[in-house]
Amino acid sequence: MTKRVRQQKILEIISSRRIESQQELAQELLKRGIGATQSSVSRDIVDLGLVKVDGFYSQPREDISISPPLVEIETAGDFLIVIKTEIGLAQPTALTIDRTKIDEVIGTIAGDDTIFVAVRNQAAQRLAINKITKALAPRPRTKPASRPAAGSNGRKPRRGKVRYRSQQ
Repeated sequence: MTKRVRQQKILEIISSRRIESQQELAQELLKRGIGATQSSVSRDIVDLGLVKVDGFYSQPREDISISPPLVEIETAGDFLIVIKTEIGLAQPTALTIDRTKIDEVIGTIAGDDTIFVAVRNQAAQRLAINKITKALAPRPRTKPASRPAAGSNGRKPRRGKVRYRSQQ
């Protein structure tokens, strides 16, 4: 059984039933004739970018429009950024931050509506905040027209604002 087939089965399983743990997922794979260790399942979860929503594994939806996911960004000391999101958006937002591969970010921890972002130092903190804000800014979902529509001023649409508070 190839990794690709196993991962496809994992996606089928989590889309058809609620899976709470890696062990439960491995058992469901076994029921379908696919033997997998917990460590293989764990790597597959990371590879597939699965997140837990309300305690169950789920595949983040690429087609949803988050406008904007950020509610507030604060600093906590010199090495931590705390991001508040709408309820349920912290894990997919943290995944976006991780996939953006921002050099200043060491790692993220996400809850339901809060993300802790660890950075290397205070200078990296400022750069990371700017890069995170840019990476998570809502983008237009349609292809821009080659010329402005009648009555349009030709400017780009304004993006959602993010509040920023420094605690120093």
